[in-house]
Amino acid sequence: MKGKTIFASLVTLGFLCSFVFATMVGLALTMRDIALIPAILIGIGATLVWSLLVWLISPWIMDLVQRWIYTARPMSIDELGQYRPAVATFVQQVCDRHRIKVPRLKFIDDMTPQAYCYGSYANNARLVTTRGLLHYLDDEELKAVYGHELGHIVHRDFIIMTIAATLLSILWNTYIIARNIRGKNNSRPGYPIALVAFVFWWMGNYMLLFLSRTREYYADSFAGAETGNPNALSMALIKIAYGLTKMEPTPFSQKFLGGTRAMGVSDFKSASSAGYAYQAMNQQGPGAPQPAYAGAPAQAAAYPQATAAPVAVTLDGVRRIEKVMLFDLYNPWGTVSELGSTHPLTGKRIRALGEQSQTLGQRPLLSFDRIDAQGQALDMGRLYSTFMFEVVIYFAPHILGAMFAVLSLGSLVIAQPVLAGAFGGLIIFGIGLGMVIKGFYRFPSLGEPPYMSVIDLMSDPYASPLKGRPVILEGTVIGRAAAGSKLSEDVMIEDRQGGLMVINYESPLGGLGNWWFATRRVGKLMQQQVRVVGWFRRGVSQLVDLKTMRTQTGDLVNSWTAFWGKCGGVLVLLIGLGVAAFGAFSAMQDTPASKSSHATSTGSGAAPAATTAPATAIAPPVATTTVKAPPASPPHPRPAVPATPKPATKHP
Repeated sequence: MKGKTIFASLVTLGFLCSFVFATMVGLALTMRDIALIPAILIGIGATLVWSLLVWLISPWIMDLVQRWIYTARPMSIDELGQYRPAVATFVQQVCDRHRIKVPRLKFIDDMTPQAYCYGSYANNARLVTTRGLLHYLDDEELKAVYGHELGHIVHRDFIIMTIAATLLSILWNTYIIARNIRGKNNSRPGYPIALVAFVFWWMGNYMLLFLSRTREYYADSFAGAETGNPNALSMALIKIAYGLTKMEPTPFSQKFLGGTRAMGVSDFKSASSAGYAYQAMNQQGPGAPQPAYAGAPAQAAAYPQATAAPVAVTLDGVRRIEKVMLFDLYNPWGTVSELGSTHPLTGKRIRALGEQSQTLGQRPLLSFDRIDAQGQALDMGRLYSTFMFEVVIYFAPHILGAMFAVLSLGSLVIAQPVLAGAFGGLIIFGIGLGMVIKGFYRFPSLGEPPYMSVIDLMSDPYASPLKGRPVILEGTVIGRAAAGSKLSEDVMIEDRQGGLMVINYESPLGGLGNWWFATRRVGKLMQQQVRVVGWFRRGVSQLVDLKTMRTQTGDLVNSWTAFWGKCGGVLVLLIGLGVAAFGAFSAMQDTPASKSSHATSTGSGAAPAATTAPATAIAPPVATTTVKAPPASPPHPRPAVPATPKPATKHP
């Protein structure tokens, strides 16, 4: 595994470096103004300095976040040794063997089982665990989880991932610079380089995720080698990642929780059914075989059988766990979902750990021959036809938005300015229509949903990350989905059979309402038994989109997850219609025909009868002035002209 991880890391970083080099060369060739090159170099240098600064100070910033938001407190190795001496000894031995300091241990008082680490380099690392993790796992499993996190520290994953992220930042800054380069006549000569840089940045993000998944496999291998027990980490992953946690309480868990009651806002004694780790084996009653991994039998013998809680998840034990893994290994949605995840699918991690067990001469916890046989018996036609259909539904906003964009562009070619004016509105309309289709598919009608257990839901190999399955769960709220976070509105519940499930809540007021719910109401839900109605979805992780949650005291929590999933698309669709209508109306007002009609109506000189004529009118309106015509002259004969009288003649 070490050689594969080093090779994958070098290849990934090599590709990212080549992407940066190619875009920088293209940018230099595009820059005709030599005076701008120093400014670009200064910008790249500033990116490097900023990344270095963030890398150095980020642990202290995270310390503040952990203390203020997650209420994490320091926990010394000696304190861990008071409750888990074997685990504390293991942590100390691993650090001594690899010549690093023991990480600064931190503790979050939340029953959600989580563990993670952060830091700049090996000797200033922090390792965070939650109460739930220490409560659900036995010593061997907890050693394996600590070993996994120590693997990240020993392998200097902080540094490697920071280098990769810095290269991505340079690609993004190159895209921004190239996009804003202006040439003569306000041209954009940097657009080709900007497009290339953006594509490289987009590809680099997926390469960064691939690098992260590779380092996770490497950390798993480290834990298996250090504990000599890869099966223990497999069992821990089943409990944490799959949420299948049910077994009798141990003296360890009782002692630890008794000593940490005063550390948080909730009292563990009020949780009547929370925190019993499920043993993945055939539970056939007294005398059932013990788990097939080292360390568990000895500790199992110490469990107080007289006070053992009833094990409700009894249907085939390991066989049911194997069926849970079918989604990861055979459902195409599992592989697609993994591409956008920092962690590999749990089933693939357990398979790799099983192979490591075989190299150590141990029997793997699970039989993958049996799992593969069950996988080959699945209806592959149903799996892939449903997958292809749901891919279309998933990308419906993109597809319909692109279709309406093509129609709008086509309107320019065929000279229809009405559609051209509504260009933006048509695209928004198409996106909104796709969102509506996607939303209604994601949240089908609840009808009368069945009561289900977490393991029943997880055993469905045909589950989908897109289409929700109506379901009713009953259990106890044990913590927040983001363990300890005061801003986490989502919660974790443990059902009656010991399974864990994240419940996704959405406020009608959006993010602001989620914040109010997280700070005002989530704390009051802790350790309450609840009845959850919603939609189950599964991808890399699993959750239930909440519709309603009713507590044992009668309080009702209404979630608007489906409302936003459906009505959000309707809102976008209506906005698109409004923009399109406005664009079409504006285009009609600006057409030559409308302008000609407007000119004719205002320049012909004609006026309604009741309208006063302008001062320049040739003839006044008939209604205001009457002119009498002179009498007509008779045609013929002409009027007689009187004869001139002759003068009188006088005689002598």
